[in-house]
Amino acid sequence: MMNANEALALILKGLEPTMKELQLRAKAQGEGTAELVSAEGALLRLRLAEDRAALELRKEDGSFQRLSLSLLELDAAAERDCQYIASDFAEALEKQFQVRRAPAAGSAKKPPKSVSKTAIKNGEAYYDALSFVNSFTGIYQELRGAFKENYETYGEFLPEEFFLRQGGNDAVLATIQRNDETQMKRLFGLLNDVYENGVNDVQSLITVTILGVLHNDEQLLANCVDYMSRDLAPVVIRVNKLLASPAGKKSREKLARPPLYKPKKAKKPGLMQQMMSGGQGLAR
Repeated sequence: MMNANEALALILKGLEPTMKELQLRAKAQGEGTAELVSAEGALLRLRLAEDRAALELRKEDGSFQRLSLSLLELDAAAERDCQYIASDFAEALEKQFQVRRAPAAGSAKKPPKSVSKTAIKNGEAYYDALSFVNSFTGIYQELRGAFKENYETYGEFLPEEFFLRQGGNDAVLATIQRNDETQMKRLFGLLNDVYENGVNDVQSLITVTILGVLHNDEQLLANCVDYMSRDLAPVVIRVNKLLASPAGKKSREKLARPPLYKPKKAKKPGLMQQMMSGGQGLAR
C-alpha cells in the first residue's frame, strides 16, 4: 500500500527522461497533485484522486483538458503500476508537444504509431489491432519484446500470432486464474473499452482469439463476468459455448494449432467473421 504522494513521486521519476527532453519542471501542489511547467509557459497538471491518475492540460480559459487517464488503486498499487502510468503519460506528453524522432541508422523496422487514445475517446477514431496491443503491452510490459519481434518478423503485426503463439493469451489466462481484483479491473477495463470502441476485427480478436479459448470453463467465465461489460459478456459466453459444442471442433483445432504465416491472398470470410455472426458455417 502507498499514499498519493509516494505514487506521485514514482510516476514523476518515470517521467523524468520525457520531462527533461521537453524542458518541463515539476512543482508539488498538495496531496497527490503536481504541476508541470514548460519553458513556453504551458501548464499541465498531474493529479491522483478517486482511484485514478490523470494528466491534464490547462486551457486558455483556465479549465483543464484531460490528456490521459489511468486506473490507480492506492491500497493495492505497486511500483510497476506507477511505471505503467508514467509510460502512458510520457506518450501523451510526446503527442501533445508533437515530438518527432528520426530513426537510428540501420535500426529495425518498428510498428507504426497507434491510433491516439484522445481521438478514440473523442469518437474521431477506433481501436485497431496495433492500438489495442500497444495498450495491452502497457499492462503486460514483459510482452513488449514479443510485440516488436512480431512486427519485425512479418513486416506487419499479426495479432493471432501474438496471442496464440507469443504469450499474449498465456498472460490473460494467468490473470483470470489469479482473479486478483486490481489486475482484473485493469485487464477488463482495457478489453471493455476496446470492444466498445474497436473495429470489427479487434472485437473478434477479443471475443474469439483471447476470451473464446477459456474452454467454456465455468470457474474461469465466472471470474470474468463481474468485470465484463454488458455488451461483451453475452458474446464471450456464446462464443465459448459454440467452441465447446460438436459444431466447434474444427474451430477449436485451428485455435489450438493456428496455421503458420503465409503471404496475403484474396480475403475470404474467416473464423472470426463466422463466430461474430453467431457461428454459421462452423459445422461445415
